[in-house]
Amino acid sequence: MTVKNNTPQGPKGYPYIGNLLNLASSQGLDWLQSVSEKYGDVSKFRIIKRNMYLINHPDLVKEVLTHKMHNYSKRTYGFKIIRTVLGESIFTAMGDTWKRKRRLAQPYFHKKIIANLAQTMIDTIDDMRKEWATKEGKQPYIDVGDAMMRLTLTVVVRTLFSTSLTAKEVQTVADIFTPLLKGTNNRILYPIKFLYDLPLKRNIRYKENIEELDRIILGIIKKRRASGEKPMDLLQMLMDARDEESGLPLNDQELRDEAMTIFIAGHETTANAMTWLWVTLSQHPEIRSKIEEEVTEVLGARIPTAADFPKLSYTLKAFKEILRLCPPVPVIPRRVEQDDRIGDYFIERGSSILFSPYLLNRHPDFWDSPETFNPGRFDSNFQRRQHPFAYLPFGGGPRICIGNNFAMMEAVFIIAMVLQQFQLDLPPQTKVRPWFKLTYRPKGPVKMKLVKK
Repeated sequence: MTVKNNTPQGPKGYPYIGNLLNLASSQGLDWLQSVSEKYGDVSKFRIIKRNMYLINHPDLVKEVLTHKMHNYSKRTYGFKIIRTVLGESIFTAMGDTWKRKRRLAQPYFHKKIIANLAQTMIDTIDDMRKEWATKEGKQPYIDVGDAMMRLTLTVVVRTLFSTSLTAKEVQTVADIFTPLLKGTNNRILYPIKFLYDLPLKRNIRYKENIEELDRIILGIIKKRRASGEKPMDLLQMLMDARDEESGLPLNDQELRDEAMTIFIAGHETTANAMTWLWVTLSQHPEIRSKIEEEVTEVLGARIPTAADFPKLSYTLKAFKEILRLCPPVPVIPRRVEQDDRIGDYFIERGSSILFSPYLLNRHPDFWDSPETFNPGRFDSNFQRRQHPFAYLPFGGGPRICIGNNFAMMEAVFIIAMVLQQFQLDLPPQTKVRPWFKLTYRPKGPVKMKLVKK
């Protein structure tokens, strides 16, 4: 039995709403940082009627994500909202359902399998370069955030569905994505359910957007089954997968849920990280030059192949470092299923805990000069010494993001191929501010000068 003593301290907040406005504001991450600095690695605050515990030490987060993971579930309000969009995918499922789906899909996201998709990534990036070459000089400034979003969406479409989507359907998905993400963010950060049940235009459109994505994805699955064709793409890999215990495949709804997760989560997070990277490299030309030297040495002017990925080691380090500073998902919640102790503190059942990759990736006990952009942190000697749960851009433990290998290979090829031909520069005196919601992205358009080498 857990003894109820030694409750952690934290900010009191306002009547009824508690600290909702602090956490939901654009400075929410700064507020969490100040809470951790003032109250320590375990602190307590309130959102509406629920107690929230901020856990900010790698040892404690490791407990939550590994041997105590069954007591800290995804049965939170936020994941309930996400589940209405993604369904019961590997990302949202729990218990035996999650185990079965993870066991079934995991082999198809191994590095060697993902390498088979490298040529599709490379061809898509090259298409973007050709488009940029026609703009250079005529349109010297491009919205890098929008460009990265369109690029990563196209990569996901081609690697997931081959050529099954028409240009019109791709544009439909692109048009749906931003309002769908905004609506999901609002529902999570402002958990006032009756507001989203009202027959308002934006609420109706939110449901219609999900239904339209369902129509597109389920339509592709139906056509694929009817055609008997088996192209080399992620959808076919998932269709061919069989559970090693039951021998059963994923049904159409399960395929829809996995495809929807790859579709939505698989492009927006990488696009945000890449946008931050271009901004940061513009501010650190000496690091950009080191990447360019590596790219020239490994590739010269030729188009890369899958075999070049491990050779672009410094390029990968730069991407890992931007994921440290700008983790795509900056805050992760869990629900406490049974009374427990975390460190020296009692945590009651029914409450929620938060841990933040954004904070952990900056924890001063584990990172020197944590606000400095330094790809050298990821040299092999440093990585051997580093606490594995002090760096969580893809989460950690058994539920680590299954798409991490895909994201890193895609990012390295984008960086290398862009820097072969172009330089992206931020205009002087430009400040790019973060937008903290469900994901961590720049606020507003990011206009950068496109210069052909």
